[in-house]
Amino acid sequence: MESVGDHVPNGLTGVKSNLEIVRERFKEDEIILYLFEAYQIKGPEDANRLLALVSSESGGTFAIISFSFVRTPLTSVNELIVNKVFAIDESFQLQQDCKGSITAYQFDLSTAEDGPIKYYFYPSESASYEEFVAKIISCKSSMARSDPETVLNFRWLNDYRQIGEVKQELKKRESEYIVYKDIIIYCATWNVNNKPCCDSPDGLRSWLGCSERAPDIYAIGLQELDTPAKAMLNSTQVQASVAQWNEKMVQSVHPDVEYEILQYHRLVGIMLTVIVRKQLRQHILRCRFKSVARGVLNTLGNKGGVAISLQLNEGHICFVNSHLAAHMGYVEERNQDYNAIVDGLRFDDGRTISDHDHIFWLGDLNYRIQEPPGQQRPGPLTDAQTYELLLQYDQLRQEMRKGKCFEGYTEGEIKFRPTYKYDPGTDNYDSSEKQRAPAYCDRVLWKGTRIEQLAYNSIMDIRQSDHKPVYAVFRVKIKTRDEVKYKRVQEEVLKAVDKRENDNQPQISVEKTVIDFGRVRFNEPCMQDFNVYNSCPLPVDFSFKEKDIHDICEKWLQVDPRKDSLMIDSARSIRIKMVADVHTIRGLLKKIRTSDNFDILILHVENGRDIFITVTGDYQPSCFGLSMETMCRTDRPLSEYSQEQIKHLMNDDSQEYCVTMPREFFLLIDYLHKQGSKLEGGFHTFEPRKSVNAHFNVVRDWLDTWSDEEFPGTPQSAAQALLLLLDLPEQALLEPFVEDLLACNSKSKAMDYIALLSPPKRNVFMHLCMFLREGIECQYYELHQVAVTFGRILLRSSECKAWPDYKVRCSQFMRLFIESDGADSLANRNEGAGAGSKADLPAA
Repeated sequence: MESVGDHVPNGLTGVKSNLEIVRERFKEDEIILYLFEAYQIKGPEDANRLLALVSSESGGTFAIISFSFVRTPLTSVNELIVNKVFAIDESFQLQQDCKGSITAYQFDLSTAEDGPIKYYFYPSESASYEEFVAKIISCKSSMARSDPETVLNFRWLNDYRQIGEVKQELKKRESEYIVYKDIIIYCATWNVNNKPCCDSPDGLRSWLGCSERAPDIYAIGLQELDTPAKAMLNSTQVQASVAQWNEKMVQSVHPDVEYEILQYHRLVGIMLTVIVRKQLRQHILRCRFKSVARGVLNTLGNKGGVAISLQLNEGHICFVNSHLAAHMGYVEERNQDYNAIVDGLRFDDGRTISDHDHIFWLGDLNYRIQEPPGQQRPGPLTDAQTYELLLQYDQLRQEMRKGKCFEGYTEGEIKFRPTYKYDPGTDNYDSSEKQRAPAYCDRVLWKGTRIEQLAYNSIMDIRQSDHKPVYAVFRVKIKTRDEVKYKRVQEEVLKAVDKRENDNQPQISVEKTVIDFGRVRFNEPCMQDFNVYNSCPLPVDFSFKEKDIHDICEKWLQVDPRKDSLMIDSARSIRIKMVADVHTIRGLLKKIRTSDNFDILILHVENGRDIFITVTGDYQPSCFGLSMETMCRTDRPLSEYSQEQIKHLMNDDSQEYCVTMPREFFLLIDYLHKQGSKLEGGFHTFEPRKSVNAHFNVVRDWLDTWSDEEFPGTPQSAAQALLLLLDLPEQALLEPFVEDLLACNSKSKAMDYIALLSPPKRNVFMHLCMFLREGIECQYYELHQVAVTFGRILLRSSECKAWPDYKVRCSQFMRLFIESDGADSLANRNEGAGAGSKADLPAA
């Protein structure tokens, strides 16, 4: 039912009604249950709204979506602007407020996210307020009657929330920025019959390393890894078995590529391991796992399924390894196991198996060959014709044709012998009293788009189990975003959505929504200006909105003005200043590690729509702020690295060190050591970041280029640079053992923790202590000042800082390493202790 603009003006044909136009705003499986007009009071004026009560067949949920619109009757879906979304979930409330109202049809809508928000029902011949209320009550009741175990799916509403509207427009234009890249996926399954892992060097290579082209991803499923009783009674032994199998599998994959285990998950005797190329790991954005137990009372887990879900670029991949009910006659039980796994597997992000682009289901599915009544078994199983004859009576294919399991899945052509049941150690089928009929128990199926099977086979020469291992190789075209094209389309979409949503609201237009600072350097402020314009016939107030950081922008940005008013047809210039200095570099580097931009500003228009402004640029890496580990992974001066390259080094802890100690640190220490008495007073203050001016940048460039020229500054500026190298990284040099070290009362105890530091940190600390100790012995600088200054930098800790004796402990710790009195205990120390030997300081 709808309530506004339902008529067609005289003399016009083919004009769409409001309901038809609003329907265009939703997807096919989203049904409008009720549509009516309402209004809201905004100051001295009222704002018209269209409210649609919508149900999602795929989500099984309901919502009210409020639209603002330009005129009625509607002429185009582009006139509809999503104003608010109310999910009808447990927190949803419809509160009728008649007392003291200016109309009897006043009501509030609220959810956990929004509200209460007041609306006034606009009465019409085709809409009834009472009917609207009744439908809301009906939707709430329907939700209450749903299975308590069912997780309600409201993800479909993301497409109608403000940011979702941009996503929806980007989705429509995917063809403009999406490319498809080939990856090779190798799926393997084997019921190991409770046998231990083969310890021969090539024991699994014939199974996992036989692909002609090196796979990008392996999904390896094992069944009957251990009996349920063993798994429950001896978890330590089982864990050792799991580790041994995983190690053997990694050793047995394609030899020409370096691989690593991305994730593995085990349910009693069922295990799924995903192994990926190391170079591919950085493109996997998320990885989750889940399992469903079946078997005895559906809880023991000797049957069931485990699954791993991952996102590779823009493609979502799901691997499922299952072990279904056994025995010839248990077909319906196998179907039930399959459906229970499909229904029960829901990952932590709410995604189900079917919510993936590419699904690979492998395992011991246990479907058998249903022998025709009155027929004898076929003779020796030796050729494809025999296999095809057997497959005519394959239970899995029969059940799939009936639509009872694996609906929509595909299986490649089978040209190999049945994989079950063999006498272990042979290629002979079951010769026991039971003489079980051969069957294709072990299978690999797939579902999704852009999947091509390259191989499907079993391995006969692995004989330790009563099953033969099976593998399938696929070429999959993974959806991948072309970042350059995406950025262009995103900017166009943002502008289009801005324009559409601003048509009937107080609005301002901005000169650009992406502020690109270009090259950004440490300790060199830079500025960008852009204009905002009042493009509506009313004065407009605007301000930059505070975010979860309790400010309008990150600390390395300054915005001026932060708020202002624009008269009709007026403009205002806004300046954004970028300051990557000693006070902000920690936060900026942390942001660079996890994001592709410097910040996103929210320009809020009073009574209008927010405008999102992306601030980006290309930070030129410098040694200041980087960890010692990152600097030791560089093989050339930092001036030759890009932001993306240093981001990779900061995030990749597995990268090998190129040197034992940062060259930048060594250059400073070497210079300072040669200055001798010229350095007197160089370490007199704990405030290395107090006065870093533009002249300091020549020191920065000297370090970042590994210059062969003479040091361009003074001994004092070199001392300041050394303090900054130690003080600016996000983590203190002696983390993660600061608290432990502050509790040490002897040098020998402290050395136990120093030995646990990463090699770069340990080497820097020991080299620094030898340098300081020598300077103190030569009386170039004073012991107490050095101990205070370096103690509070190297043992920097926000938690320990609250200790009443924190400063004293920092100083005492440093004295253990830089004072030459030969004493090893704080109990034997006092402030006036004399000089000693350097012999007890190990070399860096």
